[in-house]
Amino acid sequence: MSSPFIFLCGAVAFAVAHPPIHANIHESMANLVNELDSKLTSKPVLKMTKALTDTTIQAGDRFVLECEVLSTPTATIHWEKDGVRVQGDKEVNVREKLLNLASPVVESGIVISTLTIPCLQPEDSGEYRCIAFNGHQTAKSSAELIVEGQAECKSARHAPPTINQWTDSRFELEGNAATLMCRSNELVTRSWTFGDKPVVSDGDRYVVEPNGDLLIKNIAWEDMGSYICTVSNAHGEDKVETFLYPTKKNV
Repeated sequence: MSSPFIFLCGAVAFAVAHPPIHANIHESMANLVNELDSKLTSKPVLKMTKALTDTTIQAGDRFVLECEVLSTPTATIHWEKDGVRVQGDKEVNVREKLLNLASPVVESGIVISTLTIPCLQPEDSGEYRCIAFNGHQTAKSSAELIVEGQAECKSARHAPPTINQWTDSRFELEGNAATLMCRSNELVTRSWTFGDKPVVSDGDRYVVEPNGDLLIKNIAWEDMGSYICTVSNAHGEDKVETFLYPTKKNV
């Protein structure tokens, strides 16, 4: 293993265990991400391709806010209500970046995230913001939600789970690692399939991360296609489809 790789592994571990404080955290993490992304085949870009819109709706309805981003490198999305974070985080996928550190990388694709309110109440009114972050740039979309009237809501404890962030499509060079996101707030059972066959998390080529993401190592042309992520509990299931597109390396 090369010394730069060992150095960056150590730097990441130290940053997680001993995060810098105040303004230094942004500069330190930005420098680390720039180093990890030094072999991107194109410049970082982050574009909100589906934004939020102001909505007035009746109490008692189920409501889903959704935003979509096109990003290089891949982004994560979190949500705020009236300036307070209510879902998601800004964590950069360091594990994949370290696996691809010695190679050129594409790390491009589309990510979708939803925020679901099972049964609207007047207190759900407010400003909602979807915030995407790819380690280099931030993209935001905001909307005002107005809930009118009153309604009684049943408990959501016995409801099927909901996937709230996933990879819609991902492009990456053959031979590299690629991560397909599939995340849910609930405690769920997760499974992935490819070509109607289960994807087994063997720790070698395939790893299902604790958050539900599927990490595929050493991708090949044969890995191209649609992957289905399913989350389930005792009350039902939810599933999404994501497309992986391995691209040829320039010789």
